[in-house]
Amino acid sequence: MNSPDHPVTALAPVSRRRFLRWTLLGAASVTAVGAGVVAVLRRSPVDDMPVPDTLRHLSASEYHLFARALPVLLPVQGTALPAVSDIPVLETIDSMIGMLAPGVRKELAAGLTLFDHGALVSGWHGKRFVDLDDEAVHDYFERWSRGNTIQKALATVVKKFVYVAYWRDPRTWPAIEFDGPVSDRWGIPSLGNTPLPVEPASAGENA
Repeated sequence: MNSPDHPVTALAPVSRRRFLRWTLLGAASVTAVGAGVVAVLRRSPVDDMPVPDTLRHLSASEYHLFARALPVLLPVQGTALPAVSDIPVLETIDSMIGMLAPGVRKELAAGLTLFDHGALVSGWHGKRFVDLDDEAVHDYFERWSRGNTIQKALATVVKKFVYVAYWRDPRTWPAIEFDGPVSDRWGIPSLGNTPLPVEPASAGENA
């Protein structure tokens, strides 16, 4: 049974809303336009940049995608919040990815590929997401957050991973005066996904 702060537990809202499931539709879209779009995709200079040897689950392209998103989604510089470089956000995302079921993991990979390459045509950036500057990344998230179902789902998935990975670190809590989950303070055991008890029907209801 997962504890309340377990990566998979933290991602439960994403799964419940089927955001990851919608990435399967994104994968189908990639296949459908493959002949027209994939043919013009060019490699990014980012593709040749090294990734940490400690990664176990993120691919290099996925690592670079999240790394590009971090400074835009977490603009904490100059605030009382810990710097992104001081919090193992990408390492935590790597761990969270590793806990996904194989089928969901495959769908997520397809969705992240679509999100990265979608910038070639969405907004007419003419380059992949990993090659956009901060302003373009911000605009890209804004555009996809207001887009169709697939775009909204993928933008939300990327944001969820980043936000959960940052805010689950206790070092981020003092600045917002958060003293931790009440379940920890009060010693409440985790029940995981145990359903709520169902009260027996009264005699009147059975009549």
